[in-house]
Amino acid sequence: MDVHLLTSDPSAFELVDSFGKGVSVTGVIVPSNRLKTAKTEKVLELANLRNLPVSIHHLHNHFDNSLPSSPAAISWLYSQIICATDLDRYSEGVLNMHGGKIPEYRGANVMHWAIINGEKELGITWHKMVEEVDAGPIYAETCIPIPPEMSALEIRGKMIEKGIALFPSAWKNFLDKKARMPDLSGGKRWPPRSAVDGEIGEHWSEEMVRNIVRALCPPWPSAYIKTMKGIVPITGVVLDRQRDSIPYLTKEGRYIFLVLEATTPESSVI
Repeated sequence: MDVHLLTSDPSAFELVDSFGKGVSVTGVIVPSNRLKTAKTEKVLELANLRNLPVSIHHLHNHFDNSLPSSPAAISWLYSQIICATDLDRYSEGVLNMHGGKIPEYRGANVMHWAIINGEKELGITWHKMVEEVDAGPIYAETCIPIPPEMSALEIRGKMIEKGIALFPSAWKNFLDKKARMPDLSGGKRWPPRSAVDGEIGEHWSEEMVRNIVRALCPPWPSAYIKTMKGIVPITGVVLDRQRDSIPYLTKEGRYIFLVLEATTPESSVI
């Protein structure tokens, strides 16, 4: 079957390389809100190497008609909402990989929210896109563990690996129309993460502090604390004081030390 590939992440081509003979990519759609990022530049480069036409999906606009028509699309780490009109272009539908459990973690940035919330595992769900976010039929799903010391970047890598491994069964069920409908009554749609979500408040538990710091590791904007001298990015948590770290009193009444971003000297904070 001919498909369009919707993505802003170069790992999508690892997914493409796993396709069997029954799937052929005829064009790539990238979201405008990720243009000029290193990942999207790599997507454009890889598409060009494979002689695949590319269409830019501009925010609040419909897909254009520049690509050859296809009955289906595969969405992989796509970062813009797709309206019902564009979904309806695909007679077989749009199969999407969502990095979270459904219905518990619908919406945006759910991997980060799961880590911040102290979840022990991360869901990986292949489902059909419908107008309501993350509400369509589910064709394959699994979970990966969230080890307590693993950063979001490492977890994302594991998510990508498992998402690719799960694709063949998801695709078969997609073609056979074998799916389960999620019960959305007990779930939640999480909002896109904003800057205020990265603030470490006063007297949090050590676990809460560690979770938000590892959830917001580079390349994402760091967790931070507010001091009299302004906002201070935090990149790590240690038990013993080290150079460029500051003390933090936890809910348990113990001091831990917050590691400052490399460009933030301790003298500028305290």
